[in-house]
Amino acid sequence: MIPLIGSNMKDLENALFGAYQVEPAALMEIAGRTVAERVIRMVNPRRVGIVAGKGNNGGDALTCARFLLDAGNEIKVLALERSPRLSYLLDNGATVCESIQELLDCDVLVDGLFGYGFRPPLRVEYTTLIDEMNAVSCPVVSVDMPSGLTAQGLVNVPIVQADLTVFLGLPKLNAVTGLGLVRSGQFVLESLGYGKFFESKASTTAYLIEEADVGSLMRSARMKAYHKREAGQVTVVAGSKHFPGAALLVAKTLVLMGAGLVYVKGDEYAEEFVVKALPQVVKGEGPGVSVGIIGPGLGDMSLAAQMAATPAPKVIDAAALCAEVLEHAKNAVITPHEGEAARLLNMSAEEVRTNRYEAARRLYEQYGQVVLLKGPGTIVYDGENFMVIPINEARLATGGTGDVLSGLIGFFLCRGLSLANAAVAAAYLHGKSASEFSAGLDLNRFIEKIAENWWARYDD
Repeated sequence: MIPLIGSNMKDLENALFGAYQVEPAALMEIAGRTVAERVIRMVNPRRVGIVAGKGNNGGDALTCARFLLDAGNEIKVLALERSPRLSYLLDNGATVCESIQELLDCDVLVDGLFGYGFRPPLRVEYTTLIDEMNAVSCPVVSVDMPSGLTAQGLVNVPIVQADLTVFLGLPKLNAVTGLGLVRSGQFVLESLGYGKFFESKASTTAYLIEEADVGSLMRSARMKAYHKREAGQVTVVAGSKHFPGAALLVAKTLVLMGAGLVYVKGDEYAEEFVVKALPQVVKGEGPGVSVGIIGPGLGDMSLAAQMAATPAPKVIDAAALCAEVLEHAKNAVITPHEGEAARLLNMSAEEVRTNRYEAARRLYEQYGQVVLLKGPGTIVYDGENFMVIPINEARLATGGTGDVLSGLIGFFLCRGLSLANAAVAAAYLHGKSASEFSAGLDLNRFIEKIAENWWARYDD
């Protein structure tokens, strides 16, 4: 896991400067060269536009411009202030520009307007500038974070829409979830040669989940015994006459992932619907401490409340995300999207979207259950740490994918993972599998792809 940090990145940098006599200008040189290399790798441009603000982010951008100029690129600079770095560029052939319109013929635009020290609100002229940057047709590479995005706290618009963001040192909290992740585009982390220092000294309760973290969780979920009861028992409390498919999606996910015994408990129509499609599923409630998945397509909230109160680990989703059920919940992961979170917190979806970390924290405080807040950069919060899965996958914005996710969490629970770890592993596998499709998701194929990816790891 990589620590996530906010504007206190400045404290880390100052600690580095003080402890090891690293010069700030030397760190800026590394940052500028690193971004320049990424620009060349991404675009291999002939003409580069640079938008440089007044702070260190602007200095990074101008240093990047110097390396690009030295590599033979034509450089056009829109700078908000004069500096020795700008003077060097102009003395060596770069062109100074007064407006974004003069950069429209560039092959790529480097965004160095604002960095992690940015504090809203934006002045009108900066709002206009960002809007103009977002209207250019060439790719945009942001230095450290897209300009207009706060490193932490409330997220407001406008924000530069980057095609690539080069995170410097450590990723910033708001750049890896929600609108910040969307605006970051693709991203890459460059530790500037001091990654060990930054990671060891970061004071944070938020972490970026990496593939290696999930690989470790999945290895611990492998079944060593081969009896069906040891392979996991799950009761799916889902489905209704109007939404029988929700229960089927959950059950099919469990079956293909390899759960040993799957039970379905809902109304009679939904039970029959699932069992007809998957004959190995058993009608009724599983024995004892079988894992529960409660809510997808469900109509009977009294049944949901009854099941939520059992001590077994469980997932609560969809229709069961209501006070009537959650006030009885024990030992659960709750999985709201932003709209459901807003309803539970008596606020608007837009308010949730502007501070996803705070929404997850409030949900935990209100209901005492592990929270998985869906959306770009899914957040899992267990009351102590925020774990962020930095996946923005548009293909997941379709009906039924949440039911599949509930099934996945339930599967990892029945294989012995903790509530938070099951949520992290499931969200990562879910998102990564969706990214392998070249078109929208056929949910049957999607479940099969997820299962194939799991079994490929399992059989390593």
